[in-house]
Amino acid sequence: MTTRVGINLLWLRPGEVGGSEESTIASLRALAHRDDPDLDLCLYVTEPLRRAHPDITSAHPVEVLPLSGIPMARAGRIAAETTWLAARTRGVDLVHHAGGTAPPLRTAPYVLTVHDLQPLERRATHSRLKRAYLGTAIPLSVQAARLVAVPSEFVRQSVLDRVRVDPARVVVIPHGVDVLPAATPADVLNVRYRLDGPVVLYPAITYPHKNHAVLVDAFAAVVAAHPDALLVLTGGRGGAEDQVRARVDRLGLADRVRRTGRISAADVAGLYREAAVVAVPSRYEGFGLPAVEAMAYGAPLVAAAATALPEVVGDAGILVDPDDNAGWATAIIELLESPDRGARLAEAGLVRAQRYSWPANAAGLADLYRSAV
Repeated sequence: MTTRVGINLLWLRPGEVGGSEESTIASLRALAHRDDPDLDLCLYVTEPLRRAHPDITSAHPVEVLPLSGIPMARAGRIAAETTWLAARTRGVDLVHHAGGTAPPLRTAPYVLTVHDLQPLERRATHSRLKRAYLGTAIPLSVQAARLVAVPSEFVRQSVLDRVRVDPARVVVIPHGVDVLPAATPADVLNVRYRLDGPVVLYPAITYPHKNHAVLVDAFAAVVAAHPDALLVLTGGRGGAEDQVRARVDRLGLADRVRRTGRISAADVAGLYREAAVVAVPSRYEGFGLPAVEAMAYGAPLVAAAATALPEVVGDAGILVDPDDNAGWATAIIELLESPDRGARLAEAGLVRAQRYSWPANAAGLADLYRSAV
């Protein structure tokens, strides 16, 4: 017997949802590599998503929302989910709403992925309108789902603390990590990004909760002790972009900070390999993919002692309060001055990263689908 599963990706606006996009696309890629003859998957996507991820939309059957190629705002997406998607998924066995909420009008049973509850738990990072909508939509979506997938025990507990739901229906399926073998060589990176000293890397969109400001402040103290050190900030523009740039200028760090913006996966992989330290000071993570990637690439890691990061990192990194500027500076300087400590952390990280794989993630999702029907 074949189970027909529709995967709702209308919420996924390429380049705008950060780690949720990366993890969802990686899960779909891993699902495509599995042999599950009992599961018949179909993706429901927008034209921008189809263009942004052709490998995924060519690996799975897809239906494309018949609208213009302009990404939809939330109201348009909800309207499309309650009309077009509801009609297209009528009669399927299961729908996977992978973006944290389910539409109010549905024609099939569903499972839900909740990446995190940041809009409800970090009020300053989202608009009042978005908080009001999600404050209602997430609990209702969780309660009506047959099963709910979350990436960490931290998120699972957050859901159970806020929503009256049977704990057995909320299932932890950790994200995985990819190690890109064809990383950009160091000599190319050195020229491309003017790398003339030991690299402290933070790969993250400049969203306010990513906490770049604390890292920039701490890096001023790092440069005072190690004038050749470089802070490399990759990732797209977020709401804190202008403040981060202004802080760099105000602290006189412009010649020691490289703000690359979005760069290729090969370049990011090369930077992980070359980094003397990877710093992840984020105040809120439902999983913390940059921290896991740092461990998988064998980079010494300093991460925030907050939300899911301690659970994910364990003893394979130095954990620092996300708002302790002096603590961040001390930890980074320690790793720059103690290669042996860095090597021990790197080795521990390589071991710990082995527990996070996309094949295991895909297997978890496949089992979730089977259990839900």
